[in-house]
Amino acid sequence: MAVVQLKHVHVVTSKGRTYHYAWRGGPRLPGAPGSPEYVEAYAAAHRARKAPESHGKTVKALIVAFKASPEFEKLGEHTKRAYRTYLDLIEREFGDMPLAAIDDPDVAEEFYAWRDGMSDKPRTADYAVSTLKRLLAWGKKRRRFNKENHAEDIERLHSANKSDAIWTADDFTAFDKIASPELSWAVHLAAFTGLRQSDLIRLAWNHESDGAFGFLTSKRGKFVTIPITPACRALLDRIPKRGPVILTTERGKRPWTADGLRSSFGKTCKDAGVKRTFHDLRRTAATGLLSAGLDSAQVALLMGWSEDDVEAMKRKYVSRAAVVKAVLLKLERTSGGDN
Repeated sequence: MAVVQLKHVHVVTSKGRTYHYAWRGGPRLPGAPGSPEYVEAYAAAHRARKAPESHGKTVKALIVAFKASPEFEKLGEHTKRAYRTYLDLIEREFGDMPLAAIDDPDVAEEFYAWRDGMSDKPRTADYAVSTLKRLLAWGKKRRRFNKENHAEDIERLHSANKSDAIWTADDFTAFDKIASPELSWAVHLAAFTGLRQSDLIRLAWNHESDGAFGFLTSKRGKFVTIPITPACRALLDRIPKRGPVILTTERGKRPWTADGLRSSFGKTCKDAGVKRTFHDLRRTAATGLLSAGLDSAQVALLMGWSEDDVEAMKRKYVSRAAVVKAVLLKLERTSGGDN
């Protein structure tokens, strides 16, 4: 008996088993391919897909609603741009998927297949899956579907140990050799405060009070208090007060823009052979704050990380005390120097 060939059927093989779906991102088809049960489920799925009442009950509709939500609106502009990029990937892959399919545990196989299809770009895959998790977590809270978030337990592909990604004394030395004083100040201040680029360029002199910076972060909208260590104070004493904000460009009184700082930082790192990121300065700051006496809970609150992540960093830091001490000494020395 010939097997009926149905259009749009999507076949996924996982762990030695083969699954058939009505379309990519659609519901799973029961029974043997071509059986009455299989064909009827296929027909029913496509009828439901075309029904007018289903138009607002798809992943695409969920994405539209999420983008219009207060939760999305309060995110920083850089974060929103990143989310839009990965939400577009999700829409292209799963936009037609009915939200009812999200309740099917087998949908996880679809999510894994999508992630695995980006395995040549593990960071992209991880960011895309992270965005999918956030989208579905939002949808679940809004009761857009009924059961579990089946993307929640999908593992990362990129396995770098981020607790190890801190700037070393050699990194700062190489960077400072060719960086302008203004760019060097920005990097060192980031290493003392742990602020993101978007917040660092807004940090003003009047944010200081009683030996600390009090600051409302742009990404999470939370007020944080950042202690000013002696080494950070030495740096601040060296930076000329050219205007309300602390950091200005080489051209004088103008504050850095996000794009300007990102571009100058990237070019200088490349020219200096420094293979660290600006985000790694946040981890460097965390090690310094732990060394200054803050506990893991305080650092986690400041950085917006979990205590487990900070504890992992703390263990790494303790095991490499000599390295971190060298970094702190380098920061203190260069902050008080001519650069």
